[in-house]
Amino acid sequence: MSLRSTNRIASVLLVTAFLTGTVFAADKASELFDRGNALASQHSWDAAAAQYREVVRLAPTFPEAHYNLGLALQALGDSVGAVDEFRQAIRLKPDLFQARNSLGLALARSGQVAAAIAEYRDLIKSKPDFADAHYNLANALASLGEVDSALASYREALRLRPDFAQAHNNLANVLRSQGKLEEAIAEYREAMRLSKPQAYLYFNLANALTDAGRFDEAIEKYRQAMTLDSNDAEIHNNLAVAYAAQRNLGKAAEEYRQAIRLKPDSARAHYNLGTLLELQGDRSAAQNECAEAIRLKPDYAAAHFSLAKVLEGSGKLRDALAHFRTSWELDPQNMDSLSAYERLLEVTSQSVTPGPAAH
Repeated sequence: MSLRSTNRIASVLLVTAFLTGTVFAADKASELFDRGNALASQHSWDAAAAQYREVVRLAPTFPEAHYNLGLALQALGDSVGAVDEFRQAIRLKPDLFQARNSLGLALARSGQVAAAIAEYRDLIKSKPDFADAHYNLANALASLGEVDSALASYREALRLRPDFAQAHNNLANVLRSQGKLEEAIAEYREAMRLSKPQAYLYFNLANALTDAGRFDEAIEKYRQAMTLDSNDAEIHNNLAVAYAAQRNLGKAAEEYRQAIRLKPDSARAHYNLGTLLELQGDRSAAQNECAEAIRLKPDYAAAHFSLAKVLEGSGKLRDALAHFRTSWELDPQNMDSLSAYERLLEVTSQSVTPGPAAH
C-alpha cells in the first residue's frame, strides 16, 4: 500500500492560519501578500503564486512571502521552484520551522528522499516536539524500506500527537507490510475513530481484514468504502478478491468487470478476472483477459503463468511453453513456473515425431 502524506493539507492550513497576521512595512507588499493568502485559501494556486512573486520582488527579504510562494509552487507541482523558495525563507529566518518541514516534503516529492530525511532529522534536532516532522520522516524512511526506523518515527509522532489520524493509518500500513495484521487492524480502526469517514480508511482496513482471512468483515468495509467513493476501481477489485476467497465467483466476476469498466488499463483487474474465468471453465474468455493484462504490462510474470496454464488446458502446448518460460525469466524465484516449463518442455519434445531418414 502506498503511504498517504499530509503535505497538501498542511500547506493550506499554513497559508491561511500561520501567516495571515503578518505585518509588513510596505503597504503594497502587505496588500498583495494578503491577497495571495486569500487566493491560496481558495486553492487558486496560479493566481496566488503571481501575487507572492510580486511581493518578493517588492520585498525580497520577506521570509514568509518566500515560504508561501513555495507552498503555491508545490501545489502547482513545481517541486524544484518550491525547494528554492523554502531555502530562501530559511536563509532569511532559520527558525521558520514550517519552512524546513515543507522543504523536506518538496525534496521528497522531487525524488531527493535521502536529502529530505537529512532535512527532517536536522529539524527534529532543533525542534524535537514537532510531530509533523517525525511523521514525514517516517514516510520517507518507509518509502526506502527502512521499516524499523519508520515505525519508531511514526510512534514518536503519535506520542507527541495521539490524535494524528494519518499517522495511525500509515503506521498500520507498515505493520501490515510486516504481516502484523492484528496490530495493523487496531491502528486502522483508531485512524477511523479519529477521522471523518473517508473511503481510503475503510479500504485500508478491509485490505488488512482480507489478509487476516476475515472476509465477511472485509466485504462489509469495502462496501462502506464504496458508499463514499463508488468510482474507485481498486475498491471493486479488492472486493472481488474477498468474494473469490469465499468462492462467491459470480459476485467476484461482477466486481472485477466493474473495476475494468472504471479503469480499463488496470492490468491487475484483467489478470484477476482471467484467473477467475479459468476457474469457471471459460478458457476462451480467460485467455483474452490474461492476454490483455500482458498487453498492458508485458513484464507481468503472474499473468504469463496464468495464460500459459489456460493455453495448456486448451491444447496449445507450444504457446503455453513460451509463456511458462517468460514467467520464469521475469520471476526466477517462482519455482512453479520453472517446474511447469520443464515438464511441458519434456512433453512437447516427446510429441515431435521424427521424419523419414534421408537417403
